[in-house]
Amino acid sequence: MTDASAGQPAPLAGTRVVALEQAVAMPFCSFILAELGAEVIKIERPGRGDVVRGWDHVARGLSSGFVACNVGKRDVAIDLGSDEGRRVARRLALSADVFLENFSPGVAARLGLSEGDLRAERPELVYCSLSGYGQTGPYRDVKAYDLLVQGEAGVLLSNGTPEAPAKVGLPITDLIGGSTAAIAVLSALVARSASGVGASIDLGMLDAVAAWLCYFPHHYWHEGTEPPRTGMRHQYLTPYGPYLAADGVYVNLVVASDRDWQVLCEKVLIAPELVHDARFATVDARRAHRDELEGLVERLISGLPSAAWLDRLGGAGLPYGEVRTMEKVLAHPQLLARQMFVDATSPVGPLPVVRFPLGAPSAARRVPGLGQDTDDVLGSLGYSSEEIEGLRSRGAVA
Repeated sequence: MTDASAGQPAPLAGTRVVALEQAVAMPFCSFILAELGAEVIKIERPGRGDVVRGWDHVARGLSSGFVACNVGKRDVAIDLGSDEGRRVARRLALSADVFLENFSPGVAARLGLSEGDLRAERPELVYCSLSGYGQTGPYRDVKAYDLLVQGEAGVLLSNGTPEAPAKVGLPITDLIGGSTAAIAVLSALVARSASGVGASIDLGMLDAVAAWLCYFPHHYWHEGTEPPRTGMRHQYLTPYGPYLAADGVYVNLVVASDRDWQVLCEKVLIAPELVHDARFATVDARRAHRDELEGLVERLISGLPSAAWLDRLGGAGLPYGEVRTMEKVLAHPQLLARQMFVDATSPVGPLPVVRFPLGAPSAARRVPGLGQDTDDVLGSLGYSSEEIEGLRSRGAVA
């Protein structure tokens, strides 16, 4: 969504999403839906809230993870350990177009909020469960965190260097799982618009990450080879990656074809003799002689400062880029031009946030306080102010 859409209804305007969620995976899904205009109502525990609220306090006292994944939501605090609280949550869930949950399999059912419980009364409901391994199968009840799913999905052993594997720094399996859940919900809403019938979605993070393994399974199926760990390099293409220039700054370049190799040699490295070196003449040959080629390119790149190489790469028309610190990413002229960084209100005042690229830059955003919208949301369900105060006095809501 761009500025051209200003003044137009957001795609999910009028869609109510109720999210019984915690941590990163499902909150990232509902963040996407909120950015697309849905009314997202997050259910949290009174007093403590989402576990991620306590992970750090770097955002002016708020958790960085909570701020990143919960922009644009409304927030109610309900004690699901009480009968009254569960009745309130059920009434709220039955008011929704979409119900999301990412607790361990079986938890929602114990709370009276299972897919069967809710869709029996509201068949048009889109119900999405996201867990580490899904609601069926031998790993159904195995606890899952991003690190563990990275290991189970083969990500850990395909990342890092030949000497040691490495975790992907971002919570990548959470983000993949949440993004896939958002796609599933959007697909179900499209189908519902034609049929009038909702859907039951059972998604495992491991399933979602398996679909991202791309070419790795094919190398194993057809050659019996595991993905090589190549650090900042590509597993199958070379030269490809960041190379350290004379000024200590990395230069990122990609050689994706034999033609690119010729251009790199002639116009960037100024080493045309390499074009005719049989060791490097084809993609397969370059991969077979990776160590020799990488050492040669590293020595050449180290001879000039980064600005010189960036100028040459730009003039040659090859794919290239800078290797930026977070400071430089947040000042990236392209991201600034695209208005990717916007402000949100919060209990501690305005905070900068990263918007979802399909969310309108001009949309009003906020990070909710724990239970900030309990009264308004319960009022929308028909509870009177006296009933809400009664629920609060008995600890069912906060």
